[in-house]
Amino acid sequence: MGIKGIDHWVIVVADVSRTLAFYERLGLGIAWEKRPNRPDMPTIRIGEAQKINVHARDWPDQAGYLGARRPSIGGADFCLEWAGTVAELVDHLKRVGVTPEVGPSTRTCARGSSTSVYFRDPDDNLVELTVDPSA
Repeated sequence: MGIKGIDHWVIVVADVSRTLAFYERLGLGIAWEKRPNRPDMPTIRIGEAQKINVHARDWPDQAGYLGARRPSIGGADFCLEWAGTVAELVDHLKRVGVTPEVGPSTRTCARGSSTSVYFRDPDDNLVELTVDPSA
């Protein structure tokens, strides 16, 4: 037995609604998970088995908060896999009004060489979308 993958990670944001709207524009699903005795959790769904939990800026100050000790807005840097071609990715970003910061360019990802495009979300987190040429 051992670690087999990533279930979720958390980003801390200045404005939950703005952030959820941005990721929904990118084509990701948004859900509010019910949690007993705790506030509903806003999540950005990545398929059926992965998600990004979204925490509001003031949540770390609340009693009982279980999360990073020094979370920061704009402190995330992550890579998501794109299920189409590089041209489709670039066209999609243009269509939804997202300006790439870098790319498309060749990068090394978990499965080897791929082509990636980088951009910033509303909180200045660095988001990389990558296209695996072997997929």
